[in-house]
Amino acid sequence: MMIELLLLISFFIHITTFIYLKTLSSRVMRPEEFLQRQEEQKKEMEDLLSIYVLEIREENERLMEALQNKPNNRDNQSTTASPQRSSLSNQGKEQMAHDTKRAFYYKQNDYEPPMIEEEESFKPSFSAQVLALYSKGESVESIARKLDCGKTEVELMVKFHQKNG
Repeated sequence: MMIELLLLISFFIHITTFIYLKTLSSRVMRPEEFLQRQEEQKKEMEDLLSIYVLEIREENERLMEALQNKPNNRDNQSTTASPQRSSLSNQGKEQMAHDTKRAFYYKQNDYEPPMIEEEESFKPSFSAQVLALYSKGESVESIARKLDCGKTEVELMVKFHQKNG
């Protein structure tokens, strides 16, 4: 009977040990999967960035060509503007229309700074008032009366300023 009980306990201990080892091994494998996913995401981001860089380069090249081919005379510009615009993509057309609307808006509405209706008044803080009156030679009691505060409050502010100053 005792041997059977010990075998049963040993069996349960072995099962729990195997389960524990299995969970530990799965946890060890997870960081490797995480690193692999991170590398994949890194490659995807690099690909996306390279695509964006290529698009920007192409757009810059088109802009350079358009600027180099731009005639100096406005009459010639109106005749050559239609072929240049047809070569631009729809997105470029939308951007160009947006920019021209914005330029027209800014030409129409000249900037006027806001009028100052009321002069701002400077009111020193409570501690600045206390220190200013104290530096003029007033007593702690008179400062407390003028500022309508407690005597100990004024004393503490003065002492704190003297320690830090």
